[in-house]
Amino acid sequence: MRRFLILLATLSIVYAPNAAQAWFKFRNKTSATVWVSFLWYSPGCSDGGDWTKKGWWKLEPGQIKTVFGGDLQSVNTYYYYYAESSDGTKWSGPFNICVPPSAYEWCINTCCSPTCRTVGFREKYIGSYNNYTVNLVK
Repeated sequence: MRRFLILLATLSIVYAPNAAQAWFKFRNKTSATVWVSFLWYSPGCSDGGDWTKKGWWKLEPGQIKTVFGGDLQSVNTYYYYYAESSDGTKWSGPFNICVPPSAYEWCINTCCSPTCRTVGFREKYIGSYNNYTVNLVK
């Protein structure tokens, strides 16, 4: 019995999700190139907001990209994203966030008028998952 418990404990450590195995990904399931911007909870961000935004990941058709690696559950169960494709398709929502036209990683309240624009981010609730993939489809 003792050997069984030791084996069980070892297996639970080996196969339990950890920060190195945790991730948030996007999969482009369209026939167009897609660019993604992502927002996550980040207490104490330097601009006074508690969120960090980052973009633009370029995903060719069929491509998968990891946009956040870390223990999702220890960060939050809500994440936000905005995506747009070369054919004009947008994956947007009601949360208006200022983003620049080129690659960035900023706190939520940072903006760059007049070159920035405001886009609507979608909310994604991940529940108890520690790995999550959003499939971008039309």
